[in-house]
Amino acid sequence: MPKKSSGKNSAKGTPKRGLPGLRNPRKNGGMSDDDSVNGGDTASVMSLSSDRGSYEDGVENGNCVDGDVITDSSRDNLEEKISEWMEGITEKSASFRISCLTNLTNTFSNQFAPDLLMGQKETLRDILEKILKRGQRADQGLAATLLSILALQLGAVELDIATEDYNLLKPTLQTLLLDHTAPLLVRVKCCQAICMGAFLAESSLDDVSNLLNVLEPLFMLNNAAGSKASSDDENSSKGPSKVIRESCGSLGAAAIAGWSLLITLMPAEFLTRKAKKWVDVLKKLLDGSELEVRLNAGEAVALLVEICGFEDSEEESTDEEVELGKRNGNSDRVNMKALIAKLRELSVQSHKYVAKRDRRTQRHNFRDFLHAVEDGDGPDQCIKFGNGEVLDLDSWVKKRQYDAICQVLGSGMNRHLQENPLVRQILELGSPRPASATDPLGDKQAKSERQFQNQLNFKARCKTRAKNRDHRMANLSEF
Repeated sequence: MPKKSSGKNSAKGTPKRGLPGLRNPRKNGGMSDDDSVNGGDTASVMSLSSDRGSYEDGVENGNCVDGDVITDSSRDNLEEKISEWMEGITEKSASFRISCLTNLTNTFSNQFAPDLLMGQKETLRDILEKILKRGQRADQGLAATLLSILALQLGAVELDIATEDYNLLKPTLQTLLLDHTAPLLVRVKCCQAICMGAFLAESSLDDVSNLLNVLEPLFMLNNAAGSKASSDDENSSKGPSKVIRESCGSLGAAAIAGWSLLITLMPAEFLTRKAKKWVDVLKKLLDGSELEVRLNAGEAVALLVEICGFEDSEEESTDEEVELGKRNGNSDRVNMKALIAKLRELSVQSHKYVAKRDRRTQRHNFRDFLHAVEDGDGPDQCIKFGNGEVLDLDSWVKKRQYDAICQVLGSGMNRHLQENPLVRQILELGSPRPASATDPLGDKQAKSERQFQNQLNFKARCKTRAKNRDHRMANLSEF
């Protein structure tokens, strides 16, 4: 008589549910597997200034052939892919268009290859112009970002090309920027594109001044109207006040950042004449509810103080002197004591209703802004890249320019710092260094070769450790 198998071992072919070693998810302190790996709420989070995908995502999507360097064997393949992506931008499928735009953006942000664009730059520019004028909203934001990257690529070969593209596309970008019916993300991308194009183009100071006048209402008037709308509960949920309140967030921060980038091109005499009005407005923005707006406003204040060289007067002007100055039109002196007191307050602010990470970020940044206004100190940051090269951000002007370029290029910033002559000229790095044949860091291996070598090293290390463990256990068994 065959024995009847009973219980949990009755069905031999039935697969076990779950994974071995994870039968009780509550066994590890009540946390799930993801929480145990990520560390729960105690783990710190780091973020980048760029909101685009990482370099690894671009490699997985087929943007870069070898992961690190465009070799001669892969250049022809990459040219074919670029042509296919340019044709795919005009297809009817929305998801396919977005995929092609994303691939082009990631490819040219992670690689410096202007020669792949020179033969078809007019075609790509016309396609992007059509997208900005009559394309879908999701396509317009990617097209604006791609325009900024193309300006950095083609401007390195000939700056007149970047100037021509900017002059042709500026009206379209400005129309989208001021369109209140457009999505907020599209307006932010257009703001970044038009500011980067004006910064790179060989434009006159009058054109830059006109663009400053376009950007100022986005964070000046909207902030005042937004604070007024927040006090009126009846009208805060509908009408133009809703658009204004949203504009004070990411769009207002982008407008301040682009405005700060453009004032680095203006002479100190022009900035000194308008500094009193600008500092008063920026000081009001320091009381805003958005952290990004407060940080960009504080950096703009430090930038103005560095360029104009304001000095703190020992004698405080009386009310009669202020009124007399307003009547005579000579009230251009900045109240440095009130500005320093405001920055010092924000550098030690610790409200409990604000997130802990936001409090830490605000205190860290505003301490630097306070030292810049009080003592004239720079950001004092050091960035290492390439084969032992170092970029010293010793002034707020250079830091603002670096942050603007880094926001466009994202994870490909290090590659452009090494190879892009335009980026190196802006940041005062000189001409690109040639790769040395004797330098072990000059020629990097492909990503696949590095992974294969790491696997071999891991296998050899495991064998060595296994032998040592067996030998140690044999010794222990004798006792």
